[in-house]
Amino acid sequence: MKQAVKIGSLLLAVMMVFTAVFASGCSLQKQWSYKTGDKELAIGVYIYNLDVAFQQAQSYAKKLDDYDGTNDKWFDLEITDDDGNKAVARQWIKDKAQELTLTALAVEKALKDEGATVDSATLQSADEQAKTNWNVGPYANMGYVMPMSKELEPHGVSFDSYKYAAFEVPAMEQVLFNALYEKGGSQEVSDADLEKYFDENYIDYSYMSANLYESTTDEAGQSSNVALSDDAVKKITDKFDGMVKELNSGKAFDDVSKAYTESEGLDSDPSISNTELLEKFSAGDELKAELEKLDSGKAATVKVGEGDSAMIYLVYKKDAKAIAKDYLESASNRSEVLSNMKNKDFQSYIKDLIKELKYEKNAAVDGYDPKMFFVAEKPTTTAESSGSEGSDSSASEG
Repeated sequence: MKQAVKIGSLLLAVMMVFTAVFASGCSLQKQWSYKTGDKELAIGVYIYNLDVAFQQAQSYAKKLDDYDGTNDKWFDLEITDDDGNKAVARQWIKDKAQELTLTALAVEKALKDEGATVDSATLQSADEQAKTNWNVGPYANMGYVMPMSKELEPHGVSFDSYKYAAFEVPAMEQVLFNALYEKGGSQEVSDADLEKYFDENYIDYSYMSANLYESTTDEAGQSSNVALSDDAVKKITDKFDGMVKELNSGKAFDDVSKAYTESEGLDSDPSISNTELLEKFSAGDELKAELEKLDSGKAATVKVGEGDSAMIYLVYKKDAKAIAKDYLESASNRSEVLSNMKNKDFQSYIKDLIKELKYEKNAAVDGYDPKMFFVAEKPTTTAESSGSEGSDSSASEG
């Protein structure tokens, strides 16, 4: 009789373990999220994408006037994403997470159709970077140890799911992009078309600047800027206007810049040259607007700011078409220009692939609420308030 009691206790203990496992939404076997006839994705891949979508949605919500980070009411607000799409935040997150997950399946299928694969060196590099991020975080080399494992594992994301979603999928997308548009690709972009795109969308320019103020430091060590006198401003402006006349008369920019460097007693050439996509112009809106008005080989001055923050710039527009062939001979430059040229087409291509994809969705996916990632900010009005912490999913991935 005593033996029977022992066996019963053991069975009861086992049943309690099973009950605890299933009550928490876990499975003793690896649970999937979406699958096709060729590929099955773990639930952790979807959860990771849900987290990515949550962070994106929150960044959009923060732009709203009625956003309040101390509570989760913003999940019910309408947000607008970078493409101009509007949706209630909660639904946008779920839709985006599904899109990201289905993208992985669509890309894998497309790679097979194109007969392309990710090389072993790329996969090894992805594995090493994923391990580093998982164990110590992406900013460990800057002294910030923030392991991704601590952030993701409690929500049910395994290392393999993280590596796949964060590193392998982007690698596959790049391989697919190349298989479509690079030389020999099924939708190859010719050198002539690439050069034409470069000429029409890139800008090759140089500029130099001078402050129209001076910085001073008082006895207490406090620094401040003081606007230059009208005479001092005129002297600098006249010099910059003179250089513009020289450039517009045909003098080489390098010669003008060299003469300025020597006349000012500078240790090095202060000019900056750049070649970049006009849409992503990096030197400021004022300079961009002036360069767009200039013809190739011409220069102008631009004053930016007022009083103790004023500066004067000399901008010079080069001929992008003249350097197109040389610029595109660099493999990295060619890849960057091709990416800018075909990125929108590629995104449309991926969306079309998703529409045609035959897949199955696990009902368990709908059980994950994006609020699981939400952590309330502490109210700034009272020191005692701690805010409500967001719920944390107890589901784990096998």
